[in-house]
Amino acid sequence: MRFIVAILTLLILGLVSAAPPKVISTLTGKVIGVTDGDTIKVLVNRQTVKVRLEGIDAPESSQSFGTKSKQALSKMVFGKTVTVKKTGEDRYGRTLGVIMVGGLDANAKMIKDGWAWHYKKYNNEERLAKLERSARQAKRGLWADANPLPPWEYRARKRRPSTPPAQSSG
Repeated sequence: MRFIVAILTLLILGLVSAAPPKVISTLTGKVIGVTDGDTIKVLVNRQTVKVRLEGIDAPESSQSFGTKSKQALSKMVFGKTVTVKKTGEDRYGRTLGVIMVGGLDANAKMIKDGWAWHYKKYNNEERLAKLERSARQAKRGLWADANPLPPWEYRARKRRPSTPPAQSSG
C-alpha cells in the first residue's frame, strides 16, 4: 500500500511541476528597450521595469545567434504595449514573466522560432519543451547550427578561469 501511495505522490508532483508557473500579478506597459533575446524594459506607470522572459534562455549578445535572437524579440515587442504575467523575480531583481503582445505569447514564440532554448532548469512546462523539439527538428533559428552552445554553458565557460595549455615535459 505504501508503494502505491508513493507512486501516486510522485505522479501528482510530476503533474504539478509540469504546470505553467503561477501568475502573481499582471503589468501592462510599453516596451522601451530590448536588452537581449530574453530581457526587455517595459514602461509601466512612468516606471521602467526590467523583465526577464520566464522559461526561456536566449543566446548571450556575444554568442552566435545572440544578435539575431535580440532582433527577433525586438521585432515582436519593441514599441508595443504588452501585458506581463508576472511569475516572480530572479536573483538580479528582474521581474520574471510571460510577455503577451496582441494575444501572442512572446516567450513561446521565441522558442518556436528557434531563437531561444526552453530553460528547463527553472521551468519544465511540457508545452515549451515540445516547441523546442519542433524548432530543433525543423532547424529553425539557432538550430540551423549543428551543435549550438546553450547560453548557460557559455556563461559557465566564461566564469571559469582559463587553464593554460599543457606543457610537454620533453
